[in-house]
Amino acid sequence: MDILIDSNDVRIDRYIRRIIPNLKQSVIEKSLREGLIKVDGCKVKSSYRTKIGQSLIVENLDYVSYLNSDRKRNDKITNILQNNVLYEDEYIISINKPQGITVQGGTKVQISIDDLLDQIKVGEKFKLVHRLDRDTSGVLLLARNAEAASYLMQEFKNRRIKKIYLALTSGIPTQNSGFIDLPLVKKYVFGQEKVVVDENLGQSAITQFSVIKKWQSKVAYLKLKPLTGRTHQLRVHMSYIKCPIVGDGKYGGKSAFIAGIANKVHLHAHSISFKLPSNKTITITAPVPEYLENSIKYLG
Repeated sequence: MDILIDSNDVRIDRYIRRIIPNLKQSVIEKSLREGLIKVDGCKVKSSYRTKIGQSLIVENLDYVSYLNSDRKRNDKITNILQNNVLYEDEYIISINKPQGITVQGGTKVQISIDDLLDQIKVGEKFKLVHRLDRDTSGVLLLARNAEAASYLMQEFKNRRIKKIYLALTSGIPTQNSGFIDLPLVKKYVFGQEKVVVDENLGQSAITQFSVIKKWQSKVAYLKLKPLTGRTHQLRVHMSYIKCPIVGDGKYGGKSAFIAGIANKVHLHAHSISFKLPSNKTITITAPVPEYLENSIKYLG
């Protein structure tokens, strides 16, 4: 399959989805990495931007389609999303994302919510406006159209959308409430990409916290408000003050795990408050997930 590109400055993954409808993001990225899809005969990344007149080559369309065809798994995740709608109106739909489901595709990701945005409601394709980590549960916003998506992304960028998270931490903050103001940057640590505190290179990152409950066993139940929106901000900030989120081995190591408590990241996007394009202010809340409730009951 050989196609002459007719658009300038479009991400190649978006261009591919335009000409091959329903192709999952994870499949596009895998095909680009493996050279099944090339531009002018060369391998490119999904972020590559097109130029008019270039040649887009799909070398083995049957195999690419095969990678895209795990219907049973796709249907299962779609059903989960359809059964976890928290709120919807003419601008948005909000889903209570379960833990363990990836929002966007990437390396080793077989299926993501981004791949299924046209499956949640018949005749509609929603648009992502923010992300949650795979192991974080809670409120996820999707826009119903491009105008609503543009509006909400601008609201996120300008920090006008207020988010509250709930977290169980292995360790108790020295104060019952306060702010963590530590700049963050992505780095490769022992061959693994991680977010770290870096006073010189990091971008501003501020988290407000308050203790809801604490146990003598050195575990705390916290309310966290990210005042900025950096990748893995809450996880890194809590780990840095020696209170890693329970189950978060990536940033907390062995100290993040507690005997008798499920080995899951205990971080939940509990609520989100913002103004709709209509200027109406709403708050959407996701109930505390069962795994987090069970851990709190276990602690007593």
